[in-house]
Amino acid sequence: MKVLAAVFICSIVCAAPTDAQTQAPPDLTGFWINQYTPDLARALGRQPPFTSYGAERWRTVDTSKDPTSRCLPPGPTRAFTAPYPFLLVQHGTMIGILYEYMALWRAIYMDGRGHPASVLENPDYMGHSVGHWEGNALVVETVGLNDGTWLDTAGHEHSDKLTVVERFERDGPNLKWTATFTDPVFFTKPWSLTRTFTPGKASDRILPYTCTENNRDLEHLVPNQPNLDYKHVPEQ
Repeated sequence: MKVLAAVFICSIVCAAPTDAQTQAPPDLTGFWINQYTPDLARALGRQPPFTSYGAERWRTVDTSKDPTSRCLPPGPTRAFTAPYPFLLVQHGTMIGILYEYMALWRAIYMDGRGHPASVLENPDYMGHSVGHWEGNALVVETVGLNDGTWLDTAGHEHSDKLTVVERFERDGPNLKWTATFTDPVFFTKPWSLTRTFTPGKASDRILPYTCTENNRDLEHLVPNQPNLDYKHVPEQ
């Protein structure tokens, strides 16, 4: 009887979901204010671990050729370190991020899908993002990024082999964001940056941002070549 009772109890207890299994993920929905970071190296206290190629590119970078001055998208992580807020909208199968910066958006797929082969064959400025929960942390992997963006205003570049893994975690009322950059072309090993986002007021909203309005650089752009490498634009 004792054996039968033990089996019966175990069948109930062992089948019962744990608190970790039943606990709903935190709701990160809200209006968030970035921690402006124009120079990642200054925030890190050192330069990223450059390869010889990456070090040479950094040594010769021309900050007057910042791609955002041409109204090109900043990339997913630079949009988080710019001085513009964002709105995060959380859903069970997708998380949307609406940036005020250049009126950009990101879709983070939470339904277990992987990255389609097409995003690696045709990388773009914001890449393709999939996410999952690790306890209370939202973990997002982004691939399919082209090499037409900088990681910051200072001119830290990357290749189209870049993979970014982000962690979003509640830190009291704030949101802690950690981005880990892996790029074998520019960096000898992965490296990470952590920033803190603070909540806005309930009345805050995303304001319009039209990059081409009053853009004084327009007269210098080369027409009919939308994918032209900005580093090879001739001086006017």
